[in-house]
Amino acid sequence: MMNTNVKIALAIILATIVWLVSGLFTNEATSNLDQPALSLTKVSVGEFSAQDFVPLLSINSQTQPNRVVSLKAQIAGTVESVPGQRGALVEKNQSICVIEAEERPQRLMQAKAKLEQAQIAYTGAQQLKTAGYQSDLAIAQAKANLEVAKLELTLSQNDVDSLNVKAPFSGIVEERPVEVGDFLTAGLPCAKLVELSPIKVVAEVSESDVVNLQIGDKASALFDDYASKSAVISYIAHQANPVTRSYRIEAVVKNTDLQLRSGISGQLQLRMDRVKAHLIPASLILLNAEGQTVVRAVDQDNLVTQHMVAVVGEAENGLWVSGLPTMINLITVGQNYVTQGERVETFLSNSNP
Repeated sequence: MMNTNVKIALAIILATIVWLVSGLFTNEATSNLDQPALSLTKVSVGEFSAQDFVPLLSINSQTQPNRVVSLKAQIAGTVESVPGQRGALVEKNQSICVIEAEERPQRLMQAKAKLEQAQIAYTGAQQLKTAGYQSDLAIAQAKANLEVAKLELTLSQNDVDSLNVKAPFSGIVEERPVEVGDFLTAGLPCAKLVELSPIKVVAEVSESDVVNLQIGDKASALFDDYASKSAVISYIAHQANPVTRSYRIEAVVKNTDLQLRSGISGQLQLRMDRVKAHLIPASLILLNAEGQTVVRAVDQDNLVTQHMVAVVGEAENGLWVSGLPTMINLITVGQNYVTQGERVETFLSNSNP
């Protein structure tokens, strides 16, 4: 009897379990049937096409003198006068410092007289040789005396010419460390002369940009407090800065009015080669997980695609970017709420800005 009761109890428990389990499946199935289908994310798209664009490379720059020279005394002597005033504009060959002549003009006259005497002696020796009264040794001695006289005249003339320290080009006397009465020895500076017309605009460009530049390329020099100037590339370095890994370039700017001074900061703009690019609103630019600039678009099946782009220029109504197909449908509204490969519902919006 006991075994029969146990069997009945087990049968009831098993039936209860089956009923409970069947109820769970029934409820799950019913719940799934009651849920509506997930709706697609709605996004606005616009059609954008590639256009011809000339990028402008804009880099930080600074003005520098075209030339800087330290004018040094070639001979020793006392400063007699200083015509080149500090900060003054001087013309080429204008005297900056004048050293006292002392006995140098007399030495020059003496050297001229010695040369004349040596020339007469040499000419006479040659005539005597023709007549058979002069030896070759005497003629050689006369010629040697003539050459020595020529050298002495040259040295004396150089001493006299060196009394005036002159400007080798038109420029500004930036420094003049001597005054009247100072004694200069050969090699000591008399003044520093800087050339500001023309003036150089110096900048550094990356290795990816330097390959697109050539000497003679035209550029524009922009300044905050001065009018913009036309410039021409005059120098491109062949060796990179070891710290910045960038290359120095120099552009020459006309500065006849001397308004631009050395050390003025600005921007140097250079026109690069024409490229195909898209003008898109700046709001379409996103950053991916790697920090790269991307945009999101939809293909013909309304699937979201993602494209890396490079910003190559700016405009009042957007950014110029490269790296996209010639024609593309970009997501203009909702790009932040979709992922690559997701199917979306699209609505047309305005295209190229």
